[in-house]
Amino acid sequence: MDHEAAINRLQDLQGRFLSDPERGELRSYDVAEILDIVRRESRVERIVEMPKSDGAAVRFRKRGNQFYLERDFEQALMFYNQSISHAEVGSEQLGIGYGNRSAVLFEQRDYELALYSIDLAKKHNYPERLMPKLLAREVSCKQRIADGYSKGTVPKQRMGINVDTNPRIPFLAKGIGMSYDAKFGRGLVAEKDFNPGNVICDEPIELCALEPNLLLSSCNQCSAELVEMLIPCLTCPMVMFCSEKCRELNWQLYHRFECAVASKHFISSFVTVATHPRLFFYGLSQFGDDLQVMMDYCEAEVSPKHNPLEIDFANLNRLEVFKAYHSFKPASTPEMSNEQKFVASVHYLTYLQHPLVRSIISTDVQRRFFLRSIQDYINVSTSAAKSVNDLKGHNTTLITPIVSLCNHSCDPNATAIVHRGRTKLVLLRPVRQGEQIFSSCAPPWWDSDQKEEQVILNFKCQCVVCDRESDAGRQWRSMLKRPFPKHAIKNMDTLMAVENHVDTHVAARLNAFQQFFKRFAVLHPHAALGPCLERYCLLLNNCSYTEDEALLRARLQADFC
Repeated sequence: MDHEAAINRLQDLQGRFLSDPERGELRSYDVAEILDIVRRESRVERIVEMPKSDGAAVRFRKRGNQFYLERDFEQALMFYNQSISHAEVGSEQLGIGYGNRSAVLFEQRDYELALYSIDLAKKHNYPERLMPKLLAREVSCKQRIADGYSKGTVPKQRMGINVDTNPRIPFLAKGIGMSYDAKFGRGLVAEKDFNPGNVICDEPIELCALEPNLLLSSCNQCSAELVEMLIPCLTCPMVMFCSEKCRELNWQLYHRFECAVASKHFISSFVTVATHPRLFFYGLSQFGDDLQVMMDYCEAEVSPKHNPLEIDFANLNRLEVFKAYHSFKPASTPEMSNEQKFVASVHYLTYLQHPLVRSIISTDVQRRFFLRSIQDYINVSTSAAKSVNDLKGHNTTLITPIVSLCNHSCDPNATAIVHRGRTKLVLLRPVRQGEQIFSSCAPPWWDSDQKEEQVILNFKCQCVVCDRESDAGRQWRSMLKRPFPKHAIKNMDTLMAVENHVDTHVAARLNAFQQFFKRFAVLHPHAALGPCLERYCLLLNNCSYTEDEALLRARLQADFC
């Protein structure tokens, strides 16, 4: 069965289990019923695995050449990456793909990135007949950098943690703890006072799942958006990585359980991304592939108050990280929907097509444990995972031990910035000792493009903005329309003048926002503050992105110039 037909079949089958007001209320299916239907009708086992192929690599490269000639460099990069992914190991097609990618990057004046792809081309059998052109491009890149045409290697503002760090958790501020309450479950809490602009977390991402549309532009391990630098899986043509380190770690943690069924896994991703089965295999790998030991641990009673902040991340033991993931209990666990049971069934059947998985999960008891675990981890993913959409609406789902503790509010006091394989938490306003730290999984109340909650969130929001029946919710809404002091209006006008002036340095703009929100924290929430908060969040994101770009160029210059 070809891939398009398989995708359509799965999506049609999924439609049977989606709630539809026109069809009336669906009865709740038992997971065994849905599994049987999916087994009979999805025909997952008939999906043919796509091998690496030089012929396919040539076809994709030629498509990339067409876009290159049309100067549609974004599309050219995607097709060159597809060519790189499909090229057979040891083939000159791999080197040619890297070489062509370097040509696009040269035209985009990303000279350091072009040098990186040139180096990859030379290491991967770039043909001698084409070598003079590649070497000339290498010389041109180095000359352009020497002449000052680099896009910059010095960040305008550093966005790493700017307060004392926890010695056991080097990517977390000292003075951040974990709270637990019946309404929100586990959460991050300030154990001392913090100020606006404090970067309290800068956590690396180790567990993510990408939408199919992102597989050629983002790292399958850390989710870093690095279309210009990706390298392929050595065995399948479906995924790419930002570095050899990520490729090796991804194989150890879970890709070895996916690679032989990569095409089936790709198709099932059109139904849902695979964060939950990956969490299972992340755990299995930490138990040394010993399923019985994993079962013994997972089937024992685990306290819902297990604290990930007790893990020594300075001496990382990923088994402890998995135990933190596994012990996560949502504050409320609704009954599993038919769609979630369908999703669990699809992934269950897909992974069991893999010979390695079948050799480990071989008995009925083990298979029942596997299916039950996928269902359990759907609940974990629903509550703990962060979904990040790019500018085109493509979704990355990620779970991190620490940032996943940060609960959602439509009135957040922190903003989460996900970029280049890391998640930062930056405070927007003062946070006092004992206060919980919230970020937003949806557009916050001040966002001018705010959408309906039910479109964005996959859970019922209980924050102060959305809880319209409580005294706290009514008080919060009444504060939005309070009289705004004249001296605050004057300060806000000054803030916007600083922000809008083209010659104002980034550091001065950030400082102006931070001082304003610190001084007028007592006025929050107020409708007049909304535009300021929106501009501040945009500035923080921009600073983080440009810092990452500059530091990457600096590293590449050090390597190749």
